[in-house]
Amino acid sequence: MPNPAFKPIDLEHQKKFEKVDQQAKFAVNPWRAAHGVGEAHNDGPAGPTHETPPTSFNIWEMRAAYHAEVAQVDDLVGRVLEVLTETGQLDRTIIVFMSDHGDMMGDHGLLYKGCRFYEGVVHVPLIISVPGSLVHGSVSNALVELVDIAPTLLSLSGLEIPKAMQGLSLDQMLLGNTSLDCHKHYVVSEYYNSLRFQGSRGTRASMYYDGRYKLNVYHDVGIGELFDHQKDPNEHYDLWNSVHHRDLKACLLESSFSAMMVRSGSGPERIEDY
Repeated sequence: MPNPAFKPIDLEHQKKFEKVDQQAKFAVNPWRAAHGVGEAHNDGPAGPTHETPPTSFNIWEMRAAYHAEVAQVDDLVGRVLEVLTETGQLDRTIIVFMSDHGDMMGDHGLLYKGCRFYEGVVHVPLIISVPGSLVHGSVSNALVELVDIAPTLLSLSGLEIPKAMQGLSLDQMLLGNTSLDCHKHYVVSEYYNSLRFQGSRGTRASMYYDGRYKLNVYHDVGIGELFDHQKDPNEHYDLWNSVHHRDLKACLLESSFSAMMVRSGSGPERIEDY
């Protein structure tokens, strides 16, 4: 099994998120957790639950089980495709495979999910099959978002895309009419009060990523993160407080604010001057 994205410095870094929603209440060293070190933190009388992950675990067994679940989903998707083939519908069916979010699985010493924007939770799979596409089987590194799926399906189906939709259709990329790696200059992700369990703080936060730099802003607690994916793809070295990156952070904060304002919604289409 591939190792989690973890370095000992993650333990200290995660301490600043005490007031930010996360199902794992604190980070633990995944290498030592398999040996019962985490038991000192006490998982409670009922043990670990859906809301509160264990602090003592075997990360390799956990990641193996996760991969087994992925394999099971793959088998079930294969059964759907077999039925489409057997019934003669495959060549007129658009197929979309996606995920809503990932699981930390030991990355940065965390399990489960919460108000974080690390690659393990926001970089999710997206596979789209369009009958007759000239780029069938191609892989793209373009920046895309799940909000792009609805306008994509509308456009490929010959339907009008409502002006208030936030997403941008991928139809021209999928049909081979534009570059596979040119779609958007940035992507954003948002979190607000998504965990409904005792102790949830109703955190509000957002992410802005331009393909190299990722800016995470935790709006209610006055903290953030800045990562350079070119030099630090696993997001261990936070540049938020770096004096050498002040200008970059200011620029990204402005870009992030502008991006979130665009996402706030344009309202109904204006048809008159006033």
